[in-house]
Amino acid sequence: MAIDEKTVEKIVKSVIENLPGSTNASSLKRTSVETSGDGLFDDMDDAIKAAKAAQQKFAGMGKDIRYRIVDAIRRECRKHIDRFAKLTVDETKMGNYQDKRDKVRVAIDWTVGPEELEVKTFASDNGTQSFEMAPWGVIGAITPMTNPTPMIINNSIIMISAGNAVVFLPHPAANQCTLEAFKVTHKAIVDAGGPPNLITATREAKIQNVSKVFKSQDIAMICATGGPQIVELSLKSGKKAIGAGPGNPPVIVDETADIEHAASEIAFGAAFDNNILCNDEKVIILLRDIADRFLSAISKNQTVVLNADQAAKITDMVVKDGEIVKGLMGKDCPVLLEKAGIRVDDSVKLAVFVTDDQSHPLVQHEQLMPVVPILIADTFEQAEDIACRVEHGFMHTAMIHSKDLNRITCFGQKINTTNYIVNGASQRSAGTMVEGGTSWTLAGATGEGHTTPSTFTRQRKITMYRSMNFVK
Repeated sequence: MAIDEKTVEKIVKSVIENLPGSTNASSLKRTSVETSGDGLFDDMDDAIKAAKAAQQKFAGMGKDIRYRIVDAIRRECRKHIDRFAKLTVDETKMGNYQDKRDKVRVAIDWTVGPEELEVKTFASDNGTQSFEMAPWGVIGAITPMTNPTPMIINNSIIMISAGNAVVFLPHPAANQCTLEAFKVTHKAIVDAGGPPNLITATREAKIQNVSKVFKSQDIAMICATGGPQIVELSLKSGKKAIGAGPGNPPVIVDETADIEHAASEIAFGAAFDNNILCNDEKVIILLRDIADRFLSAISKNQTVVLNADQAAKITDMVVKDGEIVKGLMGKDCPVLLEKAGIRVDDSVKLAVFVTDDQSHPLVQHEQLMPVVPILIADTFEQAEDIACRVEHGFMHTAMIHSKDLNRITCFGQKINTTNYIVNGASQRSAGTMVEGGTSWTLAGATGEGHTTPSTFTRQRKITMYRSMNFVK
């Protein structure tokens, strides 16, 4: 049953009021972003209508244009990597410049394009059958504040590669930087010969925009990347929906692992962009026999190991009423620690602490900050059980550092996540494995997993009975 408009606006308003640095819903009322190009509108209804008209025109332009558009998006956005990274840090006040550069670069270079959508034909004595992937039409794409500019690039490439148009709904706390990436992408599309308004958005982020997209008969699909509330809303929209919800990725380190390597990889992954990605390491689970060695090893990787008193201070500061303080999410580690009265060198990127409390709020919640709890297990089976509990069935991401293939296999089967990384950091699946491409909408909530152009298509089959089978 489709959710009603008043409920949509109430929930979206609640989400906005809890943004980092927000005090009330007035944060939605931003100054219009000036633009000399097309694609940006004052009213969402106009943005939807324009995208529909552009998609209909695009559908008649053949498939070669998709390759030209994708090449142009990559080429033009590559010129703006530094600017996109700086704009994002300046506006969202989350993460760090260098890692945001890497995220934009990965989205540009490694997003899968139209080459994925090949026609498959089968012939027999009775005729032929062909399977082809058709576009849905116009997609409403909700983008997050944690990955605003790479999301515009990635979603534009994969959705246009599939033959769709896109109406973007930027996160209000990242509206300006998102629209800067949007404008560059839109210009690239037009310069490559694509129709104007193949991607559209409104200049201002408004609560009403979400409900208008959900209600519009011209929107065929919703793609929501963000928190659990917005994903739940999308699933109740009455439309085909793809949802990338939260994650709380655990990582197990057992006694067979290369401890120095595991510590280095975990420090890299958990500190990446100040831990604001949903696939970063959020909970470390160690076998007791190697706990001391691991703590010694990770402390050599720009990581500070907090004692019990320090851990209590940082917890008291970043957790209020059982919830993570949103205004502290994504801050640099030394900044967070100094606010708690703990002085560390500016080179420190990550803080970890050991707790025996599995109900600890930083264990249970996706904290989005470079302060990561460590739990100790006496057996591998206990470590598996802990990992499955703290992952909460999100089916998002999990990691293991081990040389025992049976354990690796067993944990992978039990945790049942979309992402499963063995002996590597969380970011290795997106940042170093170019052949597999990259996905910025990890749809664990709805089951599609890593989104690619084929995710945004409908499979169509044509059967030619007793014909088109040319070879006897």
